[in-house]
Amino acid sequence: MSWLVPPRRPSRERLDDPAVPADEMRRSLEDLRLVHRRWGGSKALERHLVPLLRALGPSRAVILDVGAGSGSVALDLQKALDAAGCDGRIVALDLQWRHLAAGRGLLAGDGPHCPCLAADAFRLPFADESVDLVISTLLFHHFSPVENQSLLREFARVARRGYALLDLRRHRFPEIFVSLAGRALFRARISVEDGVASVRQAYTPEEALDVARGVWPGSRARRVFPFRWLLTGEA
Repeated sequence: MSWLVPPRRPSRERLDDPAVPADEMRRSLEDLRLVHRRWGGSKALERHLVPLLRALGPSRAVILDVGAGSGSVALDLQKALDAAGCDGRIVALDLQWRHLAAGRGLLAGDGPHCPCLAADAFRLPFADESVDLVISTLLFHHFSPVENQSLLREFARVARRGYALLDLRRHRFPEIFVSLAGRALFRARISVEDGVASVRQAYTPEEALDVARGVWPGSRARRVFPFRWLLTGEA
């Protein structure tokens, strides 16, 4: 490791706490929506998924978005797939029903919502090979390497065709940016705290790939601007 890429520092982010007041939770979810829309939360997933869905032909693909939060990325991605003429249906899943419920209000003017489900990502309420693809955004960094391997095993169980996970890349630059610019950009105080914590406990692409290949040998990782990576695997 170097000064620019310090050792990983795991911690618990405050938005994950069910006791966070509802108003603060909603403001932080709005901040996350801003981050996804301004820095391409769905674009990298869109570029990966569109060719895959087109290759499937006329059959409708079911895509499970795990750790979907308010569902903003799922909705933006659904719109992008529809615009590209891809026949795919995204289902948003999150452990906290409060986040999904808040998303109904936050995204009320953005068109039809994706189907939502509150459930544990480590015990997905789906039969084996019952969805085509599993995706996630900013989920991987929350867990240890051992937990992420358990998560990927569960994804491998339910997904017929593969997975695509987008997350942060640990580096001093995004950490400094969030700690300084976040005070002006974000509406919720916990968004700044959680943003810094997210970067500090994020994985490098190489670390993420090493974790994934222990479960999904053919996994691949590539860097995504700015300071993100996309981890993918095919069944």
